[in-house]
Parts: sequence; structure tokens; C-alpha cells
Amino acid sequence: MDFLQTNWAKYGVYNALAGIFIQLVSFYVLPVNIWMQMLVGIIVMIVFFYLAGKAEKEDNGGILSYKKALSTTFLTGFTGLVIGTLFMIILVHLIDPSLIEKLTAMSVDAARSMMEKFGMPEDQMAAALEKAEEDAANAFTPLRQLLNIVTGSIMVLIVAAIVSIFIKKEADPNQIVTDDIV
Repeated sequence: MDFLQTNWAKYGVYNALAGIFIQLVSFYVLPVNIWMQMLVGIIVMIVFFYLAGKAEKEDNGGILSYKKALSTTFLTGFTGLVIGTLFMIILVHLIDPSLIEKLTAMSVDAARSMMEKFGMPEDQMAAALEKAEEDAANAFTPLRQLLNIVTGSIMVLIVAAIVSIFIKKEADPNQIVTDDIV
């Protein structure tokens, strides 16, 4: 089977394109906080997991084992993650290097907001924010972005495992398949 004809590759590319679109809109058109961006990204990922699983189930005559569902959903998410990460590396290092400063500021603002909500003392907050700013700036190196694929794939696997529970459909062991009768 041609690689791009597989459901996971097709929906993985769609997932990546949707994620890239969401990032571009939130970076340049309608700024939203990091948490909202992450929530929307997870919801979009779940939608594409469902669509890939549904297509795979249709291709298999309405039957989809948990193993095959997990494989399809994970590979859909992993494909989207890799393409999205490569796009982000190109965006922040070749197209718009000033975006790193903007994303660092967004990350520090999110950290500050969370610390204020938990009532962290000012002196501890200042030290923590300084560390957060340093960590956020270092998060955009190409190597760090590529390492994020590894950590991101763990989250993708967890979400894929949960979604796969709902999209699987085992074959009825009591059903007689007429194709098996010779």
C-alpha cells in the first residue's frame, strides 16, 4: 500500500496542517494564551484520531481491533507531531526568528499568572520567573525541539490509547462469515 494512502498518514498530515494553522493564527492574528492553544490542539488531535480510526474501521468492514486502533491513532498523532515540530523549527529559525522572543514572553506570562493564582511570594516568584524565562528561551533550539518529539509522543500515546478504547470494534465471535465457507 502506498504510504500516503494509509489512513494514519493522511489524517496525520491533516492533523499537522490544522495544528500549524492554529499556531499561525494564535501567533500572528488572534493571540491566545498557551493553555488555550494546548487545549485546542488536543481537541483537534482527538478529532483527527477519531476520523482516522473511523476510516480504518470502514476499510476493514466495520471491524477494528484495539491494537489496530491504537496503531492508527498513535501514528496519526506522531505524524502530526513530527511535521508540526519541523515546521516550528523552520518558522522560528528561518522565517521569523523574532517569534522566539514573543513565545518566551507568552510562556513567562503564563508562568507568572499561574504563580500569582497559587499565591507565591514575590521573592520566590522573581527567581522562578527568571529561571522560566531562561528555560523558555532555550526551548526553541533545534535539538530541544527535536527532543520535544520524544516527550510529545508520550502524550500522543496516552491520548491515542484512550481514544482507541472508544473507536475499536471487535469482530463478533458468533458471527459466521460466508467468505470462510468453502
